[in-house]
Amino acid sequence: MPYLFCLPGLLCGLALSIEDVRHRRVPLTWVALGALCQLVADLAYGIISNNLFALVQALLFTALCCLLQLALALIVPKTLGFGDVTALIPLGLAVGLFGLFAVVVWWLAMGLLGLAWIVLWLRFDPQHTSAYAGKVPYVPALLIGAIIAITVANVIS
Repeated sequence: MPYLFCLPGLLCGLALSIEDVRHRRVPLTWVALGALCQLVADLAYGIISNNLFALVQALLFTALCCLLQLALALIVPKTLGFGDVTALIPLGLAVGLFGLFAVVVWWLAMGLLGLAWIVLWLRFDPQHTSAYAGKVPYVPALLIGAIIAITVANVIS
């Protein structure tokens, strides 16, 4: 049941999603706490499974995903914010635990769900009269993509 070791990152992602939808912000303290908890869970998984390389691959895939997301945010301004990049950290540590296949599935799911999410949010924006009108919270797409990737990785293995 290695998927249970992903709970800290996924629960942090859930909290970040709720905060992103409600206030369009991603608190860095929540990200740091979630990343620390997920890192401890990754270490515990590595020790229990006698595979500390899982911790190293989770860290490396997280760094790679954050750099890619940051590059996307810089290439197309006003689409992704710094909060979307930082929200990848606890989720990346959770998904990266399962290797390259899970990360690729995560990015595909994030992309497809993200596009659908943007279209649906702009069409049915419940906050269209507030100061957040026209701003799409993207962290929920990151979270759902991570859940899909972890599920697929566990079903296949």
